[in-house]
Amino acid sequence: MKKIRNILIIALALLLQSTIFGRFNIMGIRPDLAMLVLIFLVNSSGHVEGIIYGFIIGLIQDAYTPEFLGTNAFTMSLMAFLLDNVQERFTVENYSVKAFVAFFACMVHDLIFLMFYTKLDYSIMINLFIRESLLGAVYTSGILFIIVVVWEFTVSGGFDFVIRGLFEFRR
Repeated sequence: MKKIRNILIIALALLLQSTIFGRFNIMGIRPDLAMLVLIFLVNSSGHVEGIIYGFIIGLIQDAYTPEFLGTNAFTMSLMAFLLDNVQERFTVENYSVKAFVAFFACMVHDLIFLMFYTKLDYSIMINLFIRESLLGAVYTSGILFIIVVVWEFTVSGGFDFVIRGLFEFRR
């Protein structure tokens, strides 16, 4: 049942990314909802299962760009592996740390993807990275931050709990 739920979450995120967030972008920049879903799935599943979810997400994204077939599947699988290693080595509980991990994951993903997309033409790669990837990573990590704060607010105990999570107040 959990696997079916995860597949439906992947489908919903990709549908939202191609419809709603495709229209409502900020200066041509869209968030990477697929990366957000991958971050959540890697946090809630095992090692191999997270990599499989990354491969599935990437393969579905590759259907949109068949001339680069396999590039997204490779980069999302690699990102699932790297995110799993980060999760093993660090405790990612503070909201700002979660947002930084999302920012860093988006940056690494975009760098790897742009290497294939531009065929290692560094001038185009750097131009695309600066124009789209940096702001897209900020947008994606901001959305992750909002989702985590709202989730913690509704599930864990309200405003006081969220403020303590934001600023790490200990009693």
